[in-house]
Amino acid sequence: MAIVTISRQYGCSGEYVGERVAKALGYQFVNNEIIQYVSILTSTPAHVVKGFDEDYHSNLSAILSKYIDINIFSDIIKDDPYLKCSTPECIEIPEEESLFDEGIKYNPIFDSESFQKMVERVIFKLAQKGDVVIIGRGAQCILKDHPKAFHVRIYAPFESRVKWVQSKLQIDARSAQQKILDIEQRRKNFIKHYYGAEIDDPELYHTLINIEKFNIEKTAKAIINIVKSNF
Repeated sequence: MAIVTISRQYGCSGEYVGERVAKALGYQFVNNEIIQYVSILTSTPAHVVKGFDEDYHSNLSAILSKYIDINIFSDIIKDDPYLKCSTPECIEIPEEESLFDEGIKYNPIFDSESFQKMVERVIFKLAQKGDVVIIGRGAQCILKDHPKAFHVRIYAPFESRVKWVQSKLQIDARSAQQKILDIEQRRKNFIKHYYGAEIDDPELYHTLINIEKFNIEKTAKAIINIVKSNF
């Protein structure tokens, strides 16, 4: 029984590696499913939960969400898709409390703190069950001391990732470069904001793999062999 966490630079095919590892080992593969789990557990629309996820993370949005419904500033932030909150579900007031004597009720609040706590609960539950491959979401930090966890960081040279993003999204090189820089910064901020760590810190991982030196299949096989021989 093991838990494999895969942290990846954007444009490194980390998800494809994870899928192959999970299939070969007979493990559960968990990526965007975490968003769905949190959505169900908190009765919060998935698109609201997704707004706090690593690829959409905004430090400002995360901080503001603890105190206000940022939708009231929609006219100011309408050009930033990562700061949008388009539904009333953003408003969080404890069920037992009311703003009016008439007893008007509001949906439970969902903010960045709620997101972090629920993601951690889901990941700890998955770890308890074992035999799982988890993509991103700070799992390398959440399970850093777990004896059965194997943490992997997949990276590649910038130009290699640009070509991959161009091919996958059918966009020009400049757009691909900006996409990579934007998401990479958000992922770094995500780990820093929630766990005070640097996503590229090698001490967070058991192994770092330059996927350009291998390929998807060889990278997956390397991880599979390590897991089989050590867990």
